[in-house]
Amino acid sequence: MATRKTLIKSRAGVRLHRIEHLARQQVVQSSWRLSSLRQNQPRSFADETEAEDAFDMEVIASLTDPIIIDMQRRGLID
Repeated sequence: MATRKTLIKSRAGVRLHRIEHLARQQVVQSSWRLSSLRQNQPRSFADETEAEDAFDMEVIASLTDPIIIDMQRRGLID
């Protein structure tokens, strides 16, 4: 089964992707994957609203992380 990965949002080193599992070029199942530059492991979600909420919370946490703040100040991340 093929997959298609689409970046939905990216901010402060946090990325939210939609993962679509394809069969014969049709979407069979969608999930969302959240990743961060912080020491958190990537997380997967079946529900889009839950993924969006987790993205917002991770962005807030990243914006208070001194390492992420320094990376933004130096222009290394968005």
